[in-house]
Amino acid sequence: MTTRALVRPLALWADGARAAAGLVFLAVAGASVGWLAADTLNLRLALAAALATLAVGVATVSPKALLVGVVVWLSALGTLRRVVAGVAGDSSYDLLLLVGPLALALLVAVAVTRGGFAARGALANAVLALAVLSLAGVFNPLQGSLAAGVAGLLFVFVPMLAFWIGRGLCTDRTLRLVLLLVAALGIPAALYGLAQTFLGFPAWDTAWIEKVGADYLGLLVGAAIRPFSSFSSAAEYAVFVALALVVWVAFGFRSLRIPFVIAPIGLLVTALVVSSTRGAVVVAAAALSLMACASRRLPILPGLALSAVLLVGLSAGVQRIGTPDSTGAASTLVSHQIEGLADPLDPTALNLGVHLSLIGSGLRSALDDPFGVGIGSVNLAAVKFGGEIRSTEADPSNIAVALGIPGLVAYLLIVVLGFRKAYELARRRRDALSLAVLGVLAVTVLQWLNGGHYAVAVLPWLVLGWVDRSSARRR
Repeated sequence: MTTRALVRPLALWADGARAAAGLVFLAVAGASVGWLAADTLNLRLALAAALATLAVGVATVSPKALLVGVVVWLSALGTLRRVVAGVAGDSSYDLLLLVGPLALALLVAVAVTRGGFAARGALANAVLALAVLSLAGVFNPLQGSLAAGVAGLLFVFVPMLAFWIGRGLCTDRTLRLVLLLVAALGIPAALYGLAQTFLGFPAWDTAWIEKVGADYLGLLVGAAIRPFSSFSSAAEYAVFVALALVVWVAFGFRSLRIPFVIAPIGLLVTALVVSSTRGAVVVAAAALSLMACASRRLPILPGLALSAVLLVGLSAGVQRIGTPDSTGAASTLVSHQIEGLADPLDPTALNLGVHLSLIGSGLRSALDDPFGVGIGSVNLAAVKFGGEIRSTEADPSNIAVALGIPGLVAYLLIVVLGFRKAYELARRRRDALSLAVLGVLAVTVLQWLNGGHYAVAVLPWLVLGWVDRSSARRR
């Protein structure tokens, strides 16, 4: 008998053995999940176990499919958690929050094998330095407890994993698919948010508001409640809608496509205005302006200057609109939006004085604690594990508080290098993908490390990884 005749049966046997092992694994996993789900107290554990099993399986077959699944999962996470809470009751530790980080870790493992960490330049090294500093910040005794530091990784370290995924896995085609998916998901998200405003909140959302408190969640605008759609907060919802808007504009403003994108863009603009989150409107306008400047091949400094002038023009234009006279939640939210945009320099309009005070205080804290007080001190990890939360609502000051001067330097390098690379790439290519990437970075500016925005936090790091990959290929 020849060697080939022996090898073929052995290969078939090995394939059959792997298939049988896979079936056994799925059967055991399915039975375990079913047993857990029989008790409502274990519903979260059952869902998390099922999704983790699915993530492992998809990662071995198609990592790009898992990346798409992560984007969909994170966009629906807020609503799913509220529905599960209505069935299974409240829980101090929600295991569903670990599904996204597990999927990102699996994707990073694949990205490593595909050169995600190879041929690093200044931007990749700065991201690596910030990641190492974040891991070291877990052990900072000033944050209250080691548990707070470990939990803080979910908000600071985990979003940065997407950089290596973008660098190792995101070809132009893959990233285009992800961004178009974000644009598509923005439509039902906007419809859900508008329904919350005009039709009222469904039972699971109402229960969440009553449990936590609208004032504590920052949802109250007078007597009205901001919409939050399927997300964990009104701010995350508004930023996601803004991201969908810039992607629709980038891919849709082509001569033959314009008639087909007017309706979705109008819907997203309406949802953004009614969201009553004024910062999201400002960054969306700035992002669209930068995209236009890059498409006209203006250098970055004139582009930034022109964007600032256009924002002043936006304020002047809003002043002429006037606030609506009718009553109701929608009118209250729109009036709040218009009043802030009409006079952005008014400290009371955008709470500008409060924000600047928090940022300044956070930056000065790096002088008192040059190595920071730990990454668990600037997010919800401090609240959960007995620490003192010192969030300053912006990345630079948060990093200064958490990681001190070294972390602040690494972060500023990432921002400067990342924006410059992204702008120059968009200016050179002038295609829809590079312009959309620039828009994503601009919309999320100063919030790249806001891990509490679960559906948003990974996107700027993912596109930064693609920018670094594309720049390296060009070199």
